[in-house]
Amino acid sequence: MLEESARPLAEVQAVEAALRPWARQRQKKNERAAERSRVGKAAVARVAELEALAERGPLSEEQEAELAGLRPKAQQQRQKKRKGTRSGTRRQWPLLIGLRNWRR
Repeated sequence: MLEESARPLAEVQAVEAALRPWARQRQKKNERAAERSRVGKAAVARVAELEALAERGPLSEEQEAELAGLRPKAQQQRQKKRKGTRSGTRRQWPLLIGLRNWRR
């Protein structure tokens, strides 16, 4: 009887061991995405700060160079944010699949 209860536990552990590499890869992917997001948000904040300084007066050459380097990153971050909030594709997929089946 003890062997019967131990067997499922061993199977569960085998499945968990098989999933560990996948889970690690997924965690690394999530960490990289979070880092990219943090960098993008920091770029947006710094661009806003530099643009506010530019309104008050001329920027130094270093600040101008930094602003020119950060603007593309900030623009990308803004586009990603707009695209994510505007598309709503997760909600649309069931509707699209349903329409496809309806036409048949």
